[in-house]
Amino acid sequence: MEAYGSDRFRQDGERWILLSRRDKGWVARVAKTLTSAEFPGTAVLWEDQYFEVISKDAHAGGVRYTLEPWRENNAIRVSDRYDDASEAAREDEFRKSVQREQQRKGANLLAIFTGHLPAIVQNGIANELGVLAPRISLMSIVGVYAVIGAIALVCVSRVIAQQGIPSGLVIVASILGLENTIRFGIVWTQGRPIGSVIGWILYALYYATTRRGPSPFGVEKGFKVTITEPPPDVAERDAFVTREALVTLLTPEEQKRVAERFNYDYRRPSRNLALIILAGSVIGVISSIHREEVIAGCVAAALAAEQIMRLIAFRRGPAASVLRFVVRPFVRKLF
Repeated sequence: MEAYGSDRFRQDGERWILLSRRDKGWVARVAKTLTSAEFPGTAVLWEDQYFEVISKDAHAGGVRYTLEPWRENNAIRVSDRYDDASEAAREDEFRKSVQREQQRKGANLLAIFTGHLPAIVQNGIANELGVLAPRISLMSIVGVYAVIGAIALVCVSRVIAQQGIPSGLVIVASILGLENTIRFGIVWTQGRPIGSVIGWILYALYYATTRRGPSPFGVEKGFKVTITEPPPDVAERDAFVTREALVTLLTPEEQKRVAERFNYDYRRPSRNLALIILAGSVIGVISSIHREEVIAGCVAAALAAEQIMRLIAFRRGPAASVLRFVVRPFVRKLF
């Protein structure tokens, strides 16, 4: 038998003890218990013979594997090879993983700059290095806010010193603040990366000069899907679904016409909407009393009383609300 790379081994009866500097990904045998069966370890083809990994332990900064000849009554679930080629591949993968980790740390440290690049570039960096693209953008946004804060401090110091505020700095801070706030809103609400104008311009110049990397005008996969207009019947159905609760505020005759076109049943949404309006009206009454606003309180009380009357009337059929005049323009095309 022969060890490969920097590994060392020794024989202990029928068992072989293999000492390795790094984890090879082999799985040790799981012993049988009262509630589970035995699961054999990784089947390792060492020269012309299969061995089973029966234990795996940390040892002197490395890993110690204990192997014994494969038992013929076991089925091979996980197998691997132990030879020059496999060890060279493992060593190459280890170097690549170390390099990726260094690049990942570097990308996080430089995120205040790389976060200004176009979103397609940030996503490429994230996919390659295993970092979060929205976090890269967020780091750059924080950096811009720091610059805006520094400009604000300069302006305050000049005011204290009774010197004029540079209008150029104010304009720059205003532009950066507006753009940065928009970028923050996109990252925070949509969870996707977004670059800055200056970052896009600089990357576009780099791309035009070197033709390296994705095009700043490119669109990522999944964003080129064309969404067609729905058929008229589907559009009408969607319009009804989104406005069904408002229909309950119309007159019984109008609700009947809607029911003739769609699968509308007033008992489904009417009660819930009436309770929501009633709760809001009660809160309005309490707030008006606290602020001593008589007119607002009377309006809220009247609306609350109407909802109570409608809840009682729902036992006999649909009931209109004074709010029908407000919602009718939004639901007119349903009847």
